[in-house]
Amino acid sequence: MDNTTPHPMTIVQSASHAAIKVGFLCSVSFLCTIRGITSPGIATIGHFAGLLAIYNIFKNILRYKLFEQDIRFGRCFRMAMLICIFAGLLTNVVQYLYFQFFDKGYFLSTMATMMEMPEYQQMIKSVFAGVPQSQLDEAFLQINVPTLMVQFVFMNLILSVPVSLVTAALAAMTKISRKTINQSENNTEKE
Repeated sequence: MDNTTPHPMTIVQSASHAAIKVGFLCSVSFLCTIRGITSPGIATIGHFAGLLAIYNIFKNILRYKLFEQDIRFGRCFRMAMLICIFAGLLTNVVQYLYFQFFDKGYFLSTMATMMEMPEYQQMIKSVFAGVPQSQLDEAFLQINVPTLMVQFVFMNLILSVPVSLVTAALAAMTKISRKTINQSENNTEKE
């Protein structure tokens, strides 16, 4: 019996490989967005990196469909969700390292400055209508690195669902096969 026949990668294996690049792009997006609070140009780079991360999720699902096994929406969603969760964990590590060692209070001081602006004061009053300003100030002062990290973990998990739904739906709708790829390559060579 010949054991040299390659076994197809599982969805978990493929998702973990894809998550490294997606996690890197999400980390770049996070860092640029944080620094972009005061510099819109850097924030734009962060938004572009975030879009590239979403595109990479879609591309990796298509690659899995093409080279490993044809999968439908349910498995596409599972793969996208796993990529998002693994990438989110990598991003959480970068976020923790940033807030623990590099931020030095920049984020919280910038947020405090922004919250003193009249526009933000009105927004806070409308969102938290029944809460006195003293309680809001006290709650803001209690924010620390562990609290931020819990919020970022939940935010990453919550964002994973719509991103996974969209990328899985697009990947499941896309009709791609090796035959299609070979035909397009042959047409390119003839030209």
